[in-house]
Amino acid sequence: MDKYKLVIIVTIVLIVLFVVSGCGTQVNTGANGEPRLIQTYGEAEVAAEPDLVRIGLAIETRSSSAEQAVEENARLANAVLEALKGFGLTEDEIQTGTYQLYSYREWYDERPAGEGSITYQAVNEVIVHTNRVEEVGEMIDLAVRAGANNINFINFELENPQELQLQALQAATNQAEMKADAIAESAGEKISGLYRIREERTDYMPYMVRQEMAEDMAMEAPTPIAPGEVTVKAAVTAEFDF
Repeated sequence: MDKYKLVIIVTIVLIVLFVVSGCGTQVNTGANGEPRLIQTYGEAEVAAEPDLVRIGLAIETRSSSAEQAVEENARLANAVLEALKGFGLTEDEIQTGTYQLYSYREWYDERPAGEGSITYQAVNEVIVHTNRVEEVGEMIDLAVRAGANNINFINFELENPQELQLQALQAATNQAEMKADAIAESAGEKISGLYRIREERTDYMPYMVRQEMAEDMAMEAPTPIAPGEVTVKAAVTAEFDF
């Protein structure tokens, strides 16, 4: 085979590859050569019942002695831990969050200026994370009776939120496509395909009990708590060829 025939064969192969690679990706263009596109924004919200709860319980003690504040805090914290374990929670479901010891000066109006007493405060946070969602009220009551005197947070969550996130993205994408279909139809056109799509956001929102509600729960027993639904929000921006 001479060099001339080889060049012709290579050229034909390149042309065929170019034509084949262009099939299925052709975009309709307007008079100015720009692609004819409809851009839409789709968003969706999906909700599900929570299967995980996180509770932040705090034990706070005060004393004029740092040693006494720490000792009393340790005694109450151990009592809270034993109460929760006695309820059936495992060590994996209970962990220490934060521990703080600090002091502050309390001033008295009846004393001369510059006089006051120093108070030491110890704070120990115990975090419970468990699948026993329906028993949150009982766990809080047990902890409060054992010595917990503050509830920092109660969050109802999903152990695996990824499936819900994918459902929300799919619903947002479907909405974007329906909007594009409606726009094209109103203009006497028809969508021919998806040109480009971009995920704008995917927000996972646990159901959080408000702080004031949590504080009231620490004062009342028995504590009724109904878990709310966990929500996932998703949004996409899509462009469709027509």
